[in-house]
Amino acid sequence: MKKIFYVNIFFLVLVLIQICGGYALNPIIKSLHLNLGSVLILTQILFLIIPVIIYLVVTRQSPVKALRIKPLKIGDLSLVILIGFLVIPIASFLGLITNLVFHNNVGDVLSKMSSLPLGFMIVVVALTPAVCEEITMRGAVLSGYRKIGVHKAAVITGLLFGILHLNPSQFLYTFVLGIILAYMVNATGSIFSSMICHFVFNGFNVISAWRTLRNGVKPPDITTLDPNLRNSMFITLFIASIISVVIIIAIIRKLKKNNMGSVASEDSRNDNLYGSSRESSEGVSINPVTAYSPIIVSAIIYCIFIFNNYVKL
Repeated sequence: MKKIFYVNIFFLVLVLIQICGGYALNPIIKSLHLNLGSVLILTQILFLIIPVIIYLVVTRQSPVKALRIKPLKIGDLSLVILIGFLVIPIASFLGLITNLVFHNNVGDVLSKMSSLPLGFMIVVVALTPAVCEEITMRGAVLSGYRKIGVHKAAVITGLLFGILHLNPSQFLYTFVLGIILAYMVNATGSIFSSMICHFVFNGFNVISAWRTLRNGVKPPDITTLDPNLRNSMFITLFIASIISVVIIIAIIRKLKKNNMGSVASEDSRNDNLYGSSRESSEGVSINPVTAYSPIIVSAIIYCIFIFNNYVKL
């Protein structure tokens, strides 16, 4: 529980940085006259990567072991890329649901960057988050949940991934995406599996949005669509999502089978990654309520933030 408590404290700090960091950084951004793309890259590094480095130093973890920096097998690459495409209909379906209630401001951000070169947009919206968010969530955070079981760890870190975005229109699909990515990392033992999948997913959406916006077409508002068309979209995406889920489960099982020996060996070596041996020798124990209390605080802060910024009375 000690390790879980530490990583939950770390996540709470991340949430506070995401909320407060922008206000502190705003004067610097204005003085440097940075464009939106540069700002997004800067914030990912300052608000995610730097805290991860500090966390690993403070907890005395090996970056290679904690972040699962291990080469991905060539034979697994195509399967990982395929999952990146299969999550698209799932995210689209869940995005439609949330967009019935909350405005999709992700589309607004992409619209503001549509004048930028496609390559730079891919770096900003696809590559940078794929690296920074995966190092943070499927690296540092997931490592803190290794001992509670794959399924619990996947669901909890998926929930935290949704909270970290601080955007209600993204919550459902980032929650599910976070679960899938956690299963992938656990199956392959490599952070690069989730990075590549995340990049493929984001990259496809960026390219699609860029081409659409360059042609002068704005993304439709789901709330104003003809009900028959909207229902048709829901049914189509729901069926596609079910099919995708079935295929993804089969692929993850295949990935697990491909890496069963190496992942089992790695987990055995990392049983005492940090804290577990010291916890027993020091006689220090933390009860579950205390260990998970930072998550509860994070969820409360998230709800307050969403209510203040997205809910109109």
